[in-house]
Amino acid sequence: MRASGLWRIAAIVVAVLIVALMAWRLLGGHKAEPAAPPASALVTIAPVLQASVGDTVTAYGVIAGSAAASRTVAAPRAVIVQAVLVAPGQPVAAGAPLVIVGDTPATLLAWRQAGDAVAFAQRDLARVQRLYDQHLAANDQLGAAQKALADARAGVAAQSATGAGNSRQTIAAPFAGVVGTVPVTLGEHVAADAPLLSLIASGGMIAQLGVEPTRAQRLASGQAVRIVSAFDDTHAIESRLATVGRQVDPVTRLVTVAAPAQGAGLALGAAVKGVITVASHPGVLVPRTSVVYDEGGAHLFVVAAGKARQVAVSPGAEQGEMIEVAGPIWAGETVAVEGAYQLQDGMAVRTAAK
Repeated sequence: MRASGLWRIAAIVVAVLIVALMAWRLLGGHKAEPAAPPASALVTIAPVLQASVGDTVTAYGVIAGSAAASRTVAAPRAVIVQAVLVAPGQPVAAGAPLVIVGDTPATLLAWRQAGDAVAFAQRDLARVQRLYDQHLAANDQLGAAQKALADARAGVAAQSATGAGNSRQTIAAPFAGVVGTVPVTLGEHVAADAPLLSLIASGGMIAQLGVEPTRAQRLASGQAVRIVSAFDDTHAIESRLATVGRQVDPVTRLVTVAAPAQGAGLALGAAVKGVITVASHPGVLVPRTSVVYDEGGAHLFVVAAGKARQVAVSPGAEQGEMIEVAGPIWAGETVAVEGAYQLQDGMAVRTAAK
């Protein structure tokens, strides 16, 4: 009896301790660990836009000089190049020295012979004039001598017009522009009227683009074209097609089109991309950086009520900093832009307007 009584007393004590412990916890004697806040990300946001989207044709090419603004600088006589003062791509002012040349031995000989012909014709005319005054020469003899002198003087004038007789002649730029090609070198003998260099007038820069023949059929002069550097898209200008070729180049197998490119800040020969707008249609636009690409394809995140909702999209034509997308997304919604790459579907976000 005594043992069972002790067990009963022990059970009562344990029960009292359990009740006391539960009461202590309920009264705040032990504070529970706070729950971890849900993960969130800071992103910038931008609205989805409904706008007219251009149907475009993309072509690649280079900056060149237009035929109307280009000029070949040459000497109308055979010369020897004594100095080349410019380099391809160098801008020059009107009157700036380009190249120094001098007569070749043959050119100098022709100049001296022309001068000797004048001196001889003058002496002969004086002789015939004396004879004529003495009635020893006829009118036709005097006329022939006068004509010979005139012809000799015309020969000297023609030689002078070519610059002959100059052992050192500086050829200057006829207008302000950019040096194109310089095919000659120091000491080179250059034939009469052979090119010394080419010069492109200021304002004569064009973008020469190659287009696939099947797409060239949609192009026409006057269509809008955005010309962008192939390596730096900050160099871009808006222009319009000036010419559209209708012949396939036998080397590139492309059709050449051209558009003015003055003001793009690009050098001759620079590689460029041309985005030509041939038509337009209504579409949905979002910032290019809002579209995220992974192994599952392209998607973006619609932000609403502090949550990010992943939406699969099909990217379309780029419109500057914007891009057309197709999918379950509507104008007026808001998408994550900067920071979108770190989001997951359903993730909490903190937003800042872009």
